Amino acid sequence: MWNFRAQTADSRRKAAGNWRLVVPCLLLTASCLLSAGCRRDMQDQPKAIAYRENSFYKDGSGSRPLVEGTVPRGYLREDRSFFFGKKLSANDLNQEQSAGKTGTNLYPDDVETFPIPIDKAAIDRGQQRFNIYCSVCHGMTGNGDGMVQRRGFNKPSPASYHQDRLREAPVGHFFDVITNGWGAMPSYASQIPVEDRWKIIAYVRALQLSQMKAGAPAANAPGSSPTVREGPSTR
Repeated sequence: MWNFRAQTADSRRKAAGNWRLVVPCLLLTASCLLSAGCRRDMQDQPKAIAYRENSFYKDGSGSRPLVEGTVPRGYLREDRSFFFGKKLSANDLNQEQSAGKTGTNLYPDDVETFPIPIDKAAIDRGQQRFNIYCSVCHGMTGNGDGMVQRRGFNKPSPASYHQDRLREAPVGHFFDVITNGWGAMPSYASQIPVEDRWKIIAYVRALQLSQMKAGAPAANAPGSSPTVREGPSTR
């Protein structure tokens, strides 16, 4: 009985001694981990920063070159007539050149028909956008007498849509002007989405037709009044 009690007391002493060693080890490990974590701030985390030097790559640059043929999401733009106002293929332009039309055609590569369906809703939307972006220079009726022109910006004056050159111009020309600018007019590509540009052009055609004088040539006469013609829409 005495031996059993002695063995039990001895085991307890050994266990207590082991815990005295384990606890400092655990505390030391925890303090090491905490000290290491405190020095890894977010601004110091290992990462590749665009346009900065990086010794990991052979060229020393952290930015990697894009794979050849990479197109940003939403920028494929296969429909050339819709996104650029230009004819679908170079063959169309080549045919006009071979037919000898380039001498009289000022806009050989601009589309002549709308790539989207044009209805009253589209023209109403075009009128709304026109009044916001275009009327300040070109005027509410397209005569080039907007408030900007009246306040002194008249050298050169904004174009009137009712001159023969613009009445006979294809719709692709107007799209190109809105997208890339023309003369003193800046580009509106960043303010006006592609589809809204076509709707503005449809409204410009409506303005041109509304200002046609009585007795003007018929709409189907070549090189006469503007018309709203829709192409085969793929949208």
